[in-house]
Formats: sequence, C-alpha cells, structure tokens
Amino acid sequence: MLAAKLTSRGNFILESVPEPVIRQPDEVLLKMVQVGICGSDLHYFRQGAIGDQAVTFPFTLGHEGTALIQEVGPEVKELEPGDKIVIDPAITCGRCDQCLAGRPHTCRHLKFLGCPGQQEGCLQEYMVMPEKNCFPVDEDLFPLGVLVEPLAIALYAAHLAGSLTGKRVAIFGCGPIGLGLILHCHLSGAKKIVATDKVQARLDEARRLGANWVGNPDRQDIVAELNSLADSDSSLNPSENIKDLFSSKEFDLAFDCCGDQQALNQAISILKPGGQLIIIGIPETNQIYFDPHVLRRKEIAIFNVRRQNNFFPQAMAFLKAQKDYLKSLITHHFPLKDIQRAFDIASSYKDGVIKAVIDLS
Repeated sequence: MLAAKLTSRGNFILESVPEPVIRQPDEVLLKMVQVGICGSDLHYFRQGAIGDQAVTFPFTLGHEGTALIQEVGPEVKELEPGDKIVIDPAITCGRCDQCLAGRPHTCRHLKFLGCPGQQEGCLQEYMVMPEKNCFPVDEDLFPLGVLVEPLAIALYAAHLAGSLTGKRVAIFGCGPIGLGLILHCHLSGAKKIVATDKVQARLDEARRLGANWVGNPDRQDIVAELNSLADSDSSLNPSENIKDLFSSKEFDLAFDCCGDQQALNQAISILKPGGQLIIIGIPETNQIYFDPHVLRRKEIAIFNVRRQNNFFPQAMAFLKAQKDYLKSLITHHFPLKDIQRAFDIASSYKDGVIKAVIDLS
C-alpha cells in the first residue's frame, strides 16, 4: 500500500509500505477514505516539530480521518465490514489516573495519530485502530467527517468557557476550529462576536456564520478599531445596531485559535476585568509571553485546551444539525498523489483555503 511520508521539513514522498494487520482482538482494519490537513500537521510540515515533539524522518502525518471498515477482530461488537466511520485519533490506555479521572485527552500513555514518538498518522491507504476509536457515521455526513475532530475541540473549548448567553466573545483565527466556535457561540446566544484572521475567505465565512465584526490584523489595528466601534453610531449593515452591540469596549471571552503572539496581546487588551482567555492554537515558538501587570490588574483567567475531551458525539450531532452551514469549511480536495501540492497550499494559506482534504479512495 502507499503512505505519504514527510522526509524532511516541507517535503513529502509516496512510499510503498506493508499493509497493516489486526493484532489485538478489539482492533479493526480500515481503508482510509479522506484525511483533513490540520494546523498541527502544518507545524510539523514547516518546522519538523511542535515544542519538544520532533519528527524522526520519514514520518506519516494526519489525524483527521474517515474510513471504511475492512475487517474486524474477534472481540469487536458494534462494527462490521462496510461500515463508514470517523476516527478519534487519540488512543488512550483507560487505566492511568487521568483516564480514570475523566481526562482521557491528557492520558499518561496517550498515542495520538501523526504525533512523533506516539503513532504514525493516517495519510496512508490502510491502517488499524481500536474499535473504541471508530465512530459510525451516517451516509449523508460521511463526506464531512473530517470536520468532526476540529469541531470536537471547538465544542470542548466552549464548554470550558461556561454559558455563552449574553456574552461578548472575540475569536482570533478563523480556521475550522475558530469558525465552528463562531457558529456555536452564535447559536448559544452570544451578544456580540468579533473575529480576526489574515485570510479574506475565512473572514467572509466568519461573517456568514454569525460574527458581527471581522478584521484582518495585517491591515487593521484590531484593538483600536474595536474600541472606536463602542463610540460609533454607524451600522455595519442595516439589520444591526452597532452602537448597541459595541456599547462596551470590553469582552467577556477571548478564544485564541491561531497561537499567534500578536493575537494573544490583542486578546488581553480587549478582555474585561475577570475575563477569560482560552488558548486553543499552537504557537510556532516555544515561548509566549503576557504582561503580568495587565493580567493581575484585570485578574484574567487563562485556560489551555488540550485537544478534545469526549466531545466526539457532541461534535457529530452539531455537524449533522448544522451541515448546511459547515460544509463550506471544506474548500479544497486533493488526491494522495498531490500530497506535496496540498500541503504547500495549506501551509501558505493560498487560494482561500480553509480546510484541505486528501482523498485516498
């Protein structure tokens, strides 16, 4: 079978590798159908590492996958050949203190697909996974299945924030996680939603999914513009009273979905005293910083999001209910043979890319 191998920073090849076989009674053999390109994949592609997790080349990336069941082990109860599934990429032990405490996302023995030192990824034609990591998906949702994992992260982050009703929310970074958050916040009764990104197509989607205001930090002073809107009597469109929406210059919640230092600075600047900063994005540097005096004077609470915590079922339900809104997040499809071009485009954010998908079937 063929597997996409990252052979050095920025370079892929297709390599013939042995087809995997079932070795444990609770495992299933999968024929991969689609794999989404995630921001963390792009970190490994560009830099060869995320923090101290460095790639040993060659390595197979990919963790957002849909597949067909080909074969099942003798102890598999709920799946059978031919079933369409979405993959939960986090293989947990189920026995450590974190798993027993209801925190499988911080399992002490976690093996995550496409993570160096843990598990080869799913950018390959076949792979083997435990049954518990395979979620059956309806026929109509199967083409959108690669969105489930990023949406699960978005919903888990929103859960950490608590009630969104009446809240003023800022979202920095409008990839699939940020856009999923915008729609969820909108549907959950947020009073005001603002969003930033450097890609115009993503800002257009943010507006469509419920953002009241969008901005590009490469072209605008985000903090200054948000502050000025609080004193403005003008409307962004005839259906919105911006004076009412922006009657306060400060925000209750800020979600960082890009890991950018500039965005973190902007978030701290616009949060109200007692506000929450929820960090989802992965920085490309090994250190980020905050002004401790601003943090303590405002008593800002900072939460870090580690992937998703049992939010796969909620994400699947959310995607099913909102598929007509969310389907446009998948903007690009590439065959496996074009893996290099796919990553080049996704990494440079060209051509209005939001979610690029590799088609393996």
